[in-house]
Amino acid sequence: MRWSLEQIPLRFRAAAAGVCLYLLWPVAHAPQWQWQALWQSEAETATALAPLLSFYTKYGEQALPALQAQLELNKLRDMELALIADNAEFSAQSRDDSWAEATEFMIAHVAQTVGANELRIYDSECRNNLCRIELAAPTGLNPEFRALVLKYAATLKAGDLEFHDLQEGKDRIMLELKSDKRLQYGYFAERALKPAEREQWLAEVKAWLGTQQNNKK
Repeated sequence: MRWSLEQIPLRFRAAAAGVCLYLLWPVAHAPQWQWQALWQSEAETATALAPLLSFYTKYGEQALPALQAQLELNKLRDMELALIADNAEFSAQSRDDSWAEATEFMIAHVAQTVGANELRIYDSECRNNLCRIELAAPTGLNPEFRALVLKYAATLKAGDLEFHDLQEGKDRIMLELKSDKRLQYGYFAERALKPAEREQWLAEVKAWLGTQQNNKK
């Protein structure tokens, strides 16, 4: 006798679904290195796991929580490095409004004070951690004007802006400056970089390091 899905009582179907979820739960929450092992070759898996096995062999079971926490933190760092690479160009960056507006004000103020009104700004725009300043250069980059621009850039450096690039045009130059401020990403990227478990991972690694320092005393 064959049963169709509609003929199976609802409580049995619910129980079967619960059992499946229970069995799949550990798989869904497995660490990244376990998932990678599914599609990596045996040689690639052995190379990737060698440092982990060495660490485990040296410290044993007590090291596993800290090891897993550090692997997750490494994954977040790799994700941020990828985002930094994606935002390396001015054209790829979005605008961090509060920082950009304050920095553009500083750029204009410094041009008036340092350059004694000899520097004329056609336009300035800041985005995430890069600023572009378009300066009038009617005489080109002659030694006097170059010295003035370098003085301007050096003063902006005190305001957290490092020289990044300079492009010379017909009667103007484009000065690009970079800040070391942390990049601001979109809502979903920020959430991915700061999961709720991040503080717990940091605490586990810190506790492990504290234990090892105490053991050395």
